[in-house]
Parts: sequence; structure tokens; C-alpha cells
Amino acid sequence: MIKLDDIDFSYEEKTIFKKLSLTLEKGKFYTLLGKNGSGKSTLLKLILGIEKPKNGEIYIDNINLRANLSECQKQIGMVFQNPDEQIVTDIIEEEIAFSMENYGLESKAMLKKIDELLLEIGFEGRNDEKVSKLSGGEKQRLCIASALALDPKILILDEATSMLDPHNRKIILTLLKKLKEKGMTIVLITHHLKEIEYCDEVLLLKNGEIDFKGPKELFNRLLTKGLVDIGLDLPVAFKVARDIYLRTEMDLSEDVFNLNKMGENLWKSL
Repeated sequence: MIKLDDIDFSYEEKTIFKKLSLTLEKGKFYTLLGKNGSGKSTLLKLILGIEKPKNGEIYIDNINLRANLSECQKQIGMVFQNPDEQIVTDIIEEEIAFSMENYGLESKAMLKKIDELLLEIGFEGRNDEKVSKLSGGEKQRLCIASALALDPKILILDEATSMLDPHNRKIILTLLKKLKEKGMTIVLITHHLKEIEYCDEVLLLKNGEIDFKGPKELFNRLLTKGLVDIGLDLPVAFKVARDIYLRTEMDLSEDVFNLNKMGENLWKSL
């Protein structure tokens, strides 16, 4: 669904990517990790066509980004960190309709799509409510609905859960998992390691390179080395799992998100 082929990119004299290649498959949920300055935002700008690589090619759903920018951009829905900076109207229905109106969709099709998206995000029947009355988590769900209004095949979320409390973060992640199960390709940029529970693949950007991919590889590295070198804090469950591993070499990578099993394993290790 997204393919980067030997990408070179620099800001003046500073090299960000050198021969970077990456393939993201259709219908998978990816989490992109990396500390500030690792290249996450630059990678996002390249995929969106905001920045152009010095060398190499980018493909979105097998379409060359350089050759057909507008068609590629239609395939991608974007959700950003702060919903208040993305929302442009004050009525829920009007917010979802905004992008469809810009593309000239007929009224009947728009209304049908709005109702479908409201049902998707759990807002059924709330068409005429004011956006200003929504909580932060609800606003972010509305932003997701707006991003899906033109039926993109890819949904990219740039730190979209960072301003939410754990309850609303879980609602958003559950929604993303449902979208993935319906065939949507999801790319979640985050600093919250616990969110990898919901994804299929983990991508870690370090010094402009993909350091590793896959939840299992991440867990194994957490247990043996931690992630201090890339500036990411470990959730409590990860710290407990690592402590148990260092004392007993018991591999808890499969149980790290299951607090009950973690408690059982902790008791066994004492």
C-alpha cells in the first residue's frame, strides 16, 4: 500500500534518509516509534508529498507519487495531534461534510456517508450537535470520521492519542483496530509503547533508518536491552517484565499486556 524505494533526503547539509526502503502492506496496522529528530515527521511529509526525495521513488497503492500527487493524496486520510487545529466547523455533520463538499459530492451521497461514519465512531443521531460541546476524545473521533469521508485506503495518525486520557486513548485504538479489520491500512505515529498492543507491525526509526519491525522483536529487545538509547520510556508492565527476565530469564513477551498473567509471573519469580 505504501512503498519507499531507495529514498535519499536531506535538509541542506543534514542527511535524514540514505537509501531508505520500506514496504507497508495493505490492511495492516503499523505503529511508528522514534524519538524527536529520528525522522518520523520527515517520513510523513514524504509520504504525503509535502517534501520530495532527492533520489528514489514513493508509491501509494502502486501509484507513483511523483507522477500523480493528487491521486496519491486522495488515498490517504490524516489525523493530527490536536483536534482543535484540524476541526473547521462547529456542527458535527458539517465537519464530516466539509471535505466532501469541496470535492462536489452530491447531497444524497453525502448524507448517506455522514450517517455511516457517525455510526462508525459511535455518534449515531448526533448530527446536529455542536463540536464545542465534545470532549477531547470525542473531537478526535470526529477527526477520524472526517479523514474517512472521501474513502481513503490509508489512515495516518500523527501523535493523535498523545493528548488523551487512557480511557479515550483505548476508545480510539479500538476504533482503529475495527477499521483495520475492515481492510484499512493504519499508520499510528506515537510515543506510547503500550499502543503497540493493537498493531500488527512495529517500526522504529533511529538515525534515519528502520531499526527493526515486529512486536515480537520489540518485546525481545525491551527484555534484554530496554529502549533507553532511543529515548522512549517503558510502561510499568514492560519494566516488570524486564526485571523478571533479568533475574530469571523468563520470557514474558507474550504476556506483557496481560496484567493478570504478569502478576502471576511476578509471583512465580519471587
